Amino acid sequence: MVANEPLRIALLVIFALGLYLFLSGGLSDALEAEERRLKDLVDETLHELNTPIATIEANLKMLRRTCTGEREKRRLERIGGACENLTRLYESIEYDIKKNINHIENRIFDISETIADVIGRFEDIRGEIEIKNELDPFMIKADRAGFERVAENLISNAIKYNRPGGYVRIYREKSQLIFEDSGRGIDTKNLFIVFERAFQEIPDSKGHGLGLAIVKNYCDRHKIKIGIDTKKGTGTRVLLDLSIPHSMVSST
Repeated sequence: MVANEPLRIALLVIFALGLYLFLSGGLSDALEAEERRLKDLVDETLHELNTPIATIEANLKMLRRTCTGEREKRRLERIGGACENLTRLYESIEYDIKKNINHIENRIFDISETIADVIGRFEDIRGEIEIKNELDPFMIKADRAGFERVAENLISNAIKYNRPGGYVRIYREKSQLIFEDSGRGIDTKNLFIVFERAFQEIPDSKGHGLGLAIVKNYCDRHKIKIGIDTKKGTGTRVLLDLSIPHSMVSST
């Protein structure tokens, strides 16, 4: 009986290994099938959402061509603004879904041009805050849509926590992309938790506290070092280090 013990153990191990491979293969096939089904569902849903948005935009263009009254024009502008917000929301949902199923491709783009596009979105809400884009053309290879969200969140925070008549500067020092504001700054005791989801230095302020968490998630995925240089009452600088060789393409 003792002599047969090693053989019995070996057979049990072989049987267990075979059973594991059989089951894992079946589970893998099932997971792949479920992923394909989910992808098809996502593609169809996004297509269905895009159709009414395109219809609204097309009809809005026609109405703008025939509208003559100032009151009606103002109403159409409000509708146009709401449609643009809806489009950005759709693009944000599409981006999040594709990111979670690993369908986001990196591509080469100009950071200065992207920043200029993002700044334009704040034209109607920046008030007296001056936004300065001091970037020269600067090419990187990364997830452009995600980078737009990073810039949008950083600029939004810089406006939100700024002082009346303050400024927001976006500029570059060597490999560092810097978002600087003249706002109230961040309390040093909060620097360890500032990137956590739902963090808000002012608890009753508008928003959900997700902005810097989104920024940190993007930087982690692209191996971009992020730093914060701040002093309470004197403003904040957010520094993104783009020196990773595979991220930086060229600069002038």
